[in-house]
Amino acid sequence: MKRRPPSLLADVLLGLALSLIGGVAASAQAPEGALLFVSPNGEDVGDGSAAHPFLTLERAREAVRALKSAGGLPAGGITVSVAPGRYQRRTSFVLGPQDGGSEAAPVVWKAAGPGEVLLDAGAEVRVSDFTQPVAEDLRRVDRGAVGKVVSLDLASLGIRHVGPYPLSFDNGGGLLELYLDGERQPLSRWPNQGAAKIERIVDKGESAPGQFKGKGRFVAREERVARWPVERGVWVEGYWRVPWDVRAVKVEGIAPASREVTLGAPVAGGIGSKYAGAQGSGAEPWWAINLLEEIDRPGEWCVDFQTGRLHWWPAAKKGGGEAVAVLADMAEPLVLVEKAAHLRLEGFSLENGLSHAIELRDSHGVEVAGCRIRNVAGSGVVVNRGEGNTVRSCEISSTGHSGIVLSGGNRATLTPCWNTAENNHIQKVGVLKKTYAPGILVGIFGAGDAVGCRVAHNFIHDVPHAGIQYGGNDHVFEYNEVSHAVLTSDDMGAFYTTNDWTSCGNVLRYNFVHHSPNAVGFYMDDGDGGDTLYGNIACEMQGGFAVCGGHYNSVRNNIAFRCKRGLFFDARGVARVYDKTSSLNRKLLAIPFLSEPWSSRFPYLKGLSDSDTRLPQGNLISENVTAQCEKAVRISAKPEEIKDSVFARNLDLEARDPGFAAPGTGDYSLAPDSPVFSELPSFEKIPFSGIGLYRDEYRRELPPRQTQSPDAPLGGSH
Repeated sequence: MKRRPPSLLADVLLGLALSLIGGVAASAQAPEGALLFVSPNGEDVGDGSAAHPFLTLERAREAVRALKSAGGLPAGGITVSVAPGRYQRRTSFVLGPQDGGSEAAPVVWKAAGPGEVLLDAGAEVRVSDFTQPVAEDLRRVDRGAVGKVVSLDLASLGIRHVGPYPLSFDNGGGLLELYLDGERQPLSRWPNQGAAKIERIVDKGESAPGQFKGKGRFVAREERVARWPVERGVWVEGYWRVPWDVRAVKVEGIAPASREVTLGAPVAGGIGSKYAGAQGSGAEPWWAINLLEEIDRPGEWCVDFQTGRLHWWPAAKKGGGEAVAVLADMAEPLVLVEKAAHLRLEGFSLENGLSHAIELRDSHGVEVAGCRIRNVAGSGVVVNRGEGNTVRSCEISSTGHSGIVLSGGNRATLTPCWNTAENNHIQKVGVLKKTYAPGILVGIFGAGDAVGCRVAHNFIHDVPHAGIQYGGNDHVFEYNEVSHAVLTSDDMGAFYTTNDWTSCGNVLRYNFVHHSPNAVGFYMDDGDGGDTLYGNIACEMQGGFAVCGGHYNSVRNNIAFRCKRGLFFDARGVARVYDKTSSLNRKLLAIPFLSEPWSSRFPYLKGLSDSDTRLPQGNLISENVTAQCEKAVRISAKPEEIKDSVFARNLDLEARDPGFAAPGTGDYSLAPDSPVFSELPSFEKIPFSGIGLYRDEYRRELPPRQTQSPDAPLGGSH
């Protein structure tokens, strides 16, 4: 590449920069773009050239800053090329305001080979360094595990996250994580799969909402609860009241003769199914965690909170050789970008942290592209406010919380943030937080306010709860695919939003949700309103499309195939009193809905303040197709309760074939001779071939589409 000579002033500034950073190669200073190198075999006293690369990311960051300070940002930006290898992280790699570039000249941190640069927050420990348990612990070990369970003193290694758990939690409790051969090792659990069932509720622990008269008490079916050492700390986890809220709670006492278990902290709503009487249903699922007594299979482990020792039955190492365990103990993001602009992180692998892999805070024009994230206890990528940020073509799996979290924009002014998640493959999220930690979370459930996000062409599958949950305004969700959702919970959607009249202006179009028999495809729950659903397909779901008491939703030109219920519509606001005293109305009053731009964008909100909001208003459910559903349409309302909504011109093919091109291979596009087009001429073709992941410079191959429904028990592990 031809280089232009620098000016005299640039020469002087360059000389200053060289003295500051120990000498950066002159060839890296060309206006076309500067290039620095990092290698696990480098030295931080080097000059950052290809021949003398830096050793650490921090040293390269210093060099980038010095380059910018000396001669300004080169016209072509700055690229830091990171050579393959493992880069141990003990603290976050932080990029701040001084580390960014410009739109035309970004600062790029690039892995030299895709997936070959590993930012690893884990601490490696040889399995041979584990010892036999002490005599007292051996007496507690299951007979079948004697001689197989080994022990490790965590304090001697400086491991900090060794418990004890809080009295009550729903997010993993802050304990370290253990991995072998890149696989998360299962925390000790009884039963190993599925869940035990409560025999009988003795005391719900709540006399009225929010008023606790005591702590929950129940009778277990199994006598084995008597063997658990309450004095050393016992925690049980379960869906105590409803199948969408799971919580771990410390046990206060166990009565061996009666098998009565008393919890050490109250559960909101009290224990026992909300749909059953005082003694519960006899089917509430629960299980015990982190007990030495219940290590009974290879891989299981626990931490004794009294001694600070980790007990583990190591699984056989793949491929032979000495096994090396990895302990995840770093409770901060592996990479933190804060108040920076025009950066790109490209092609990195990030693993083994107790927090998020990557977090962007208040940043602008930052792109995370082609990264591979797994085995983190937080979320994969969190975009916290800021604007114009993109998460693209990443592989995200085995996260404790969500895959991607988006927020940003200003709801008061409806200013969009344009933060984007596109072409990401997300699976097996919510490992620790089993509910409300979906594949992608936007503007709801702790994500932060969001306006104007775009979520497109993502593939989300094998998740315990929702695929995508959203709130806020003016988002676009398009060409996404979700399958095998709601594996271990219930009453949840592949797409889900809830309980907000003002969460409006969102468009969900050309999405495909399928083979999730425990999930509603598109679920606008508990009064949520103002969304547009167009051109979506729901296949083999519990429900296709559900509008639950909200206002001004538009559901048109969609297909529900082999769903238990194709289209669902109700007026639950009457029974649940969605009036001026409700939380929905409080949310309405909290935003300036009578002022611009709200009054122009969503004029119907003013009408809500002058009407009976218990009755659903302004909904349009029209020109949809149902086929081979157990019940094509269910309207749970009296005619006079839904008179202000339109439910018309929907086509039910009953048991007939809708004419999909090749459903056996996952192609659910409608063939030209489909009866849909002849019997519902206004139905517009859905561009099915464009749904899901696509190939680009980061994604060369596409994963296969799932074509059969899963079989996962409520409360099961995954």
